[in-house]
Amino acid sequence: MPSLTQEAKAALGRLGVSPRKKFGQHFMIDEKALAFIADALSPEKGETVLEIGPGLGFLTRELLSRQAQVIAVEKDDKMASSTDSRFHGNDKIKIIKKDILRVDPEKDLGVAGRIKVVGNIPYNITSPLLEWLIQNRARISEAVLTVQSEVAGRLASAPGGKNWGALSIFVQVYAEAEILKEINRAAFYPAPRVDSAVVRLVFSAAPRFPVRDEAKFFRIVRRAFQKRRKTLVNALEDAALAGFSKPSLKAALEKIGIHPSRRPETLGIPDWNRLSEML
Repeated sequence: MPSLTQEAKAALGRLGVSPRKKFGQHFMIDEKALAFIADALSPEKGETVLEIGPGLGFLTRELLSRQAQVIAVEKDDKMASSTDSRFHGNDKIKIIKKDILRVDPEKDLGVAGRIKVVGNIPYNITSPLLEWLIQNRARISEAVLTVQSEVAGRLASAPGGKNWGALSIFVQVYAEAEILKEINRAAFYPAPRVDSAVVRLVFSAAPRFPVRDEAKFFRIVRRAFQKRRKTLVNALEDAALAGFSKPSLKAALEKIGIHPSRRPETLGIPDWNRLSEML
């Protein structure tokens, strides 16, 4: 029985293509890792799973073997056609040839209720994809994603940790984040330059924290973390918040019980929420 590396090379040869760098194509070829991801998602029989970038269909095969109803969204025309041919006649899979960031779950998926999402996410779309997931959280119950280890660390970080930052806060306002498994770069063909990790995001339809003005909240967080090594009062002063001098910022922080000399990475989401409401 050929290895998944051999299977990947043969499939690419039949398509007459090489992995496309601009799409961040690195195909997972570790059978144990693929099985782990499918098991972590744990779809019930007939449950709809949205797979982002099925590529050569190795994870798709694992999902179908667990009797999931798969909607595979693939931007690359040749990969989409390959997946379509590979699973031709299987009524448990639907292929959508489209950029995932342009998919409207209400219009494009044709299913009711909340779904699960899975995929090996290229680095160049990680941030916009996370935004897409959050924007569509009313339709998504959870996501099991393979991302760069550094990104996974930021997603699942806690306040005070070296990875805690604007991305951590942005995601954790809406989802519980958990690192499930580290994946060595050798698990992919071709091998990327860095290791990866599998992360689970469990979404709440409503924010997990009562943020009144989300746009203002995230604007303050982003600006403060651009100066993360400065004290909070100096970081906020550099953020040029309209109408706030350094003395008024210091007074505002002290009023809500946050010491002005703390650094941005030491504040948890409730702290940032109180701060954004005060400013």
